[in-house]
Amino acid sequence: MKRFLFILAALVLLSGPQARAQYAVRTDSSAVRTSAFRGSDLIASGALIAVGVGIHCFAHESIDVPVNRWFQDWRGGRPELDFDNYIRHIPILMDLGLGLVGAQAEHGALDRFIEASVGALALGVISGGFKELVHSPRPNAWDAKSFPSGHTDWAFLGAELVRMEYGWDWGIPAYLVATTVAVMRNYNNWHWLSDVIFGAGVGLLSAQIGRWLLEPTKRLFHIPTYSWGSGRRDVQAVLAPRVDPFSGSFCAGLALNF
Repeated sequence: MKRFLFILAALVLLSGPQARAQYAVRTDSSAVRTSAFRGSDLIASGALIAVGVGIHCFAHESIDVPVNRWFQDWRGGRPELDFDNYIRHIPILMDLGLGLVGAQAEHGALDRFIEASVGALALGVISGGFKELVHSPRPNAWDAKSFPSGHTDWAFLGAELVRMEYGWDWGIPAYLVATTVAVMRNYNNWHWLSDVIFGAGVGLLSAQIGRWLLEPTKRLFHIPTYSWGSGRRDVQAVLAPRVDPFSGSFCAGLALNF
């Protein structure tokens, strides 16, 4: 199909009919509506944050420590499996890239980049702030920046962005990757259970912040809304017969909009 459209475009340029090409600009208000704040958006993130804080502050010895011991018994002294250092980036790459290869997204590529950037900035402030303020020792005693899990919050940020942009069909695989990262942070003895639960909540919250601030950020920097990279088929071809006014012969006019 892409090769066919390319050939059509080449024929238009060579044969003379005028073609108009421009990026599709969304003029409706759907992006604004989907970016509006809703209290229900805070339910999942708020619950995870509350549970993480509760375990960390009130049940560390009764929950965190036994769970860590269970993970280390499961590991059985085997070497660390560090693939979580790499797969944590998969969800955010899915969010930015799926629309470019045909998956239908809620927003175009530029909007997704802005949304993810604002979410990542919020994540850095929230997660980094807690790491500096709480000073929680890691189970492997490497340092005192265990709370929250930076790998987990980053993975869940990407997973929630994927869910919001592409729905659960792509959201479920993204969340499976994020959950795997959370499990491996416990398995590799870098974090307590409360660290990853709180981190997951922070990731979800940061994704929502990215969505809420998308339109205000665009208005602040005067960024237009493009649908390019959203997976929508914005290419339209119109072939209309016409009569040449000089020779009286029939010919065709082709117009492309993309």
